[in-house]
Amino acid sequence: MSQKNGSVIDIFVVPKTFAFEKYTEKVLQTPDGAIQLRYPDAKPQEIVALAESLKSKRATYLNQLSVREIVRTIGLAAEKWTDPHYHYRQVAEKYLPLMTGYDATQTTLELKQYMRLFREKELLRFVNSELANTGMAMDEFQPNLSGGFSKFYGPDLLFQIFSGNVPGVQIWTLIMGLLVKSAIIGKTSFAEPLMPVLFVKTLADVDPRLADVLAILPWSSQEVTLTKTAIQHAETVIVSGSEQTVTAVRDFVPATKQLIRYGYKIGVALVGRIALTADYYRQTAEKLVSDLGVYDQQACLAPQSVYIERGGQLSPAEFASVMATALDNYQHQYRQATLQPAEKLAINKLRQNALSEMINNQTTQMFSSREDLTWTVVYHDTPDFQATPLNRTVHVHAVDSLSDVPNYIAPFKPYLQTAGLAVAPQTLMTLARQLGEVGVTRLCALGEMNHVSAAWHHDGGFNLLDLLRVVDIEANLDQYVERFDEDVE
Repeated sequence: MSQKNGSVIDIFVVPKTFAFEKYTEKVLQTPDGAIQLRYPDAKPQEIVALAESLKSKRATYLNQLSVREIVRTIGLAAEKWTDPHYHYRQVAEKYLPLMTGYDATQTTLELKQYMRLFREKELLRFVNSELANTGMAMDEFQPNLSGGFSKFYGPDLLFQIFSGNVPGVQIWTLIMGLLVKSAIIGKTSFAEPLMPVLFVKTLADVDPRLADVLAILPWSSQEVTLTKTAIQHAETVIVSGSEQTVTAVRDFVPATKQLIRYGYKIGVALVGRIALTADYYRQTAEKLVSDLGVYDQQACLAPQSVYIERGGQLSPAEFASVMATALDNYQHQYRQATLQPAEKLAINKLRQNALSEMINNQTTQMFSSREDLTWTVVYHDTPDFQATPLNRTVHVHAVDSLSDVPNYIAPFKPYLQTAGLAVAPQTLMTLARQLGEVGVTRLCALGEMNHVSAAWHHDGGFNLLDLLRVVDIEANLDQYVERFDEDVE
């Protein structure tokens, strides 16, 4: 990292043989002082040159590697991040909380767990879950069930537009691109431009030539010409972010190119009466609060509405009160990031709406932090679905049976993603089928909503297969060319 005149951080990385004509700096004011962020003042013609350079390096190096070799290199890079003394991990732990406002201790804990997803054994399991045989069909033609042969091909260049709401989330699709042997231009958000850059630098520590097929840099969403230029020269576009971002990019991508979108999603939690016994209710509340608290619900994985089943030793209203206490304790352990004016306005509006509802319906209750806006729980005695302004705000709904929940969330099918469950084992499969029918794509244990496995199917799709095209050699061609072998009778 560049250090001059105090803290100057390069929030970009490009192949070592490539240089931009002009660089600029952005000053970030933090409680610990100003940080200068340096990045290229890119021009469209430079994006074109960068794209061609990356494609060339991909053809001469990345495309010659086996998937097994790529996995090994990524795994070695990920292992470096398991060392608390590793230089780039220390940079991340120092600067990410300052850039994002998230609690420093929580950021460290989450990064430790997250980066372990990309160790060699986890990636091997992931590749085998989608491609089998360690992705050998990416390396050469393999026999298929129809009697011929098939080979997978990834895009020559991926253009990825990263979201900036959760530190490190960009690394997921970055690694997916490498596994399908694609060069990558990654556009980062100024909200969190650091982690993908640090990871590419780690790859350079292990294999500089592999790192040279990647370029990561930020530019404003207003720089439409740069975005259109990158799209023009990429074979596939992946965009992650808000509905506004995803929609804007969709309009730029022609029908001849592949577009993969990861837009706004909603999480829900379902708590059965069996998890509300004297032995379990406090633990259940703490797990649910951890799902709410990690990165202040900014990840699509976090719950916004919670459904509590009646008939337990604690009523749903009593459990909402226990949740409130747990949220207050959580705030003392992991502080909330500083709220922006629009976020404060949205939370105040939610609280005002809850107060109005309480006047008309005495069963509605609100529990909230008194001195500030750090957490809010709104309890409703009737089932419904309501999204929240995030930042540790949640709606809690009482239901007679968890089997009723799918009816209330079904209208939001395009936006549903993760459901965290604490239910009786004999009800799990039936409930899972019902939730799957209405659009939920991931079910996990309560307390693990923000922690995906290496082999999860993002938004219900495939991670690698969705990036690949297949070339088939049909059996008749294989048999036909055998006739031209002079040694065959």
